[in-house]
Order: sequence, then structure tokens, then C-alpha cells
Amino acid sequence: MKKVLYGILVVILLALTLVYFYLPQFVYQKITDFEPFTFERVLEDSTWLAEYELGNYQKPEDYGYYNTEEVSFYSAIDSLVLSGWFIKSSKKTDSTIFLIHGRTSNRLKTMKYLGLLKEKGIDTLYNVFLADMRNSGKSTTARTFMGYSFAQDIAGGLAYLKNTKKQEHFILYSFSMGAMASYTFLDRRELQSDNYDIQKIITDSPLTNVEQLLMDNASKLKLPEFVYENTLELFNEEIDNYASKLKLSELMKGHDIPMLIIQSNHDLTTSAEQTKKEVEKLNSPLVKTWFMDSASHVKIYTNPKYSSEYVSRVNDFIRN
Repeated sequence: MKKVLYGILVVILLALTLVYFYLPQFVYQKITDFEPFTFERVLEDSTWLAEYELGNYQKPEDYGYYNTEEVSFYSAIDSLVLSGWFIKSSKKTDSTIFLIHGRTSNRLKTMKYLGLLKEKGIDTLYNVFLADMRNSGKSTTARTFMGYSFAQDIAGGLAYLKNTKKQEHFILYSFSMGAMASYTFLDRRELQSDNYDIQKIITDSPLTNVEQLLMDNASKLKLPEFVYENTLELFNEEIDNYASKLKLSELMKGHDIPMLIIQSNHDLTTSAEQTKKEVEKLNSPLVKTWFMDSASHVKIYTNPKYSSEYVSRVNDFIRN
């Protein structure tokens, strides 16, 4: 009987050990590893075509942008090969709007905003750059680390625009995890070697606090606290102990860049309440916000209820 009990105890201890050490690894991989959203994956699947809201508009030319160039460039630091479209304005300018997508996305998903830029004539004032960040579209497969590594891709895109296309002034227009990448880019000093002139930032449905998002997701899944803590530790080690800084209030502290934040109070992917807390902590007169009800994550512009006001607010922010 003692041998049986001993055996059961050993099995229980082994099971607990496996849970303690391997469950955080499993959760961590779910956070950092996901299948790339290539052009083919989106364009050949009716579900993703609908999610991306592409319809019959599947390239910039469909929006009337005939001066579109397919380009390749390199990410900063790790030099991954990335891809994008550079759309030259009808009028000569050294200013570019850089559209930055989020997780499980690629440049096809940001393409619809070309319609906004053309509707208001913003495309005559700025060139437009739509890029595939790592693990997206036609770019190299790699871990994104919740926007931390996307920040290097933004730096690489800006370097390309400045050195190859002779661009001097930039607006970062980013979505979801791309917003976190924008904030992170501005905070990481090693990415600022060329002293880029970021004139304005627009963020739509932004991720504003990575630790809180991970904690909220762990809570929804009813995971033990140690799983969250160990997962966060693994994540933190991979990004040079930067996890605690991945929040709007920390990353944008001390920057004097005007910013427009657009988000739905019913966003089920990134929390509007968390964004409001981060904006309050940042306490900057340069931050403008617009929160609305009944719109989905990164689908505010295409929501008939808000489309007109969305266009107006973005246009006024860019022009003023």
C-alpha cells in the first residue's frame, strides 16, 4: 500500500513540475509565435478577405494610386529583409505618412486608409509608405515580441525613406500592436541614430500596456498567477528586460510630439479603459483622444456610424 501511495505521490509531483515549468513555456510560445499572415493567406481565404475588409480593393492602384513602387528594406539591428509600397505624391514633397499595421496583419489591412488620404487630398501633401513588418505579408518570418521588434522595423523603414527616398519629415499612423511599436521606437535610443523628425503620431485601437494585456488575458483563461509571472519573466528576458516599460505613459514620457488616439470603448482586443489610464498618467496637452461606442477593433473608419467623423478628425489633425 505504501508503494502505491508513494507511486501516486511521485506521479503528482511530476505532473505539478511539468505544469510549473512547461505551461508558462506553452503560453509564452502562444504569445510570441504565430503563423505569418502572408498575402496569399489573406487573398485566398474569404474569411480573411472579409476581416481585412478588402472587397475589390486589393492593391493601391485600385484606390487610384498609380505611382506605387514595391520596395525592400532592412530592419534595424537584426537586418531582416522587409517589404512595402512607397507611393509618391503627385506633388514633390519630403514628407511621408508611414502606415504601420498590427499583429495577425500586413500592409493589405492598412491599405483602406489610402481612400481617406485621397478623399481629403492629403496624398498631395505627403508620400505614403505601407510596410509589412516582420512575420507579415512579404517580409521575413520572425518573432514580433508584442511590438518590441516591430520598433526595429519602423526604424529600418524610416532609414530607408530618409536615405533612399530623401524624406525628412514623418507622420506615424499605426494600429493595435503597431501603436505599441511606434511608442517603443521613440523610446529605444539605439534606434534614434538618424534623429528622425517625427512630426505627429496617429494611433487607432492602440495597445497601450503590454503587461496589463497579458495579465488580463491570463485572467480570462483562468490561469494560475505563477503561469502569468513565469511567462512574463520569459518574455522579459527575450527583450532585454524591457517589459515593464512597454506602456504608453512610460514610452512617450518627455516627447513633445502631437498625438491623436482613436479607440472604441467596446474594443475587445485592446482595452480602451487601459488606454484612458495611460493617457491620464502621461498627462500631456499634446495628446488628443476620441473614444466612441459600438465599434470593433481597428474597424472604426469603416463603421458607417463613425466613418465621416473619423475622416474629419484625422484630416484636421494632420493639416493643423
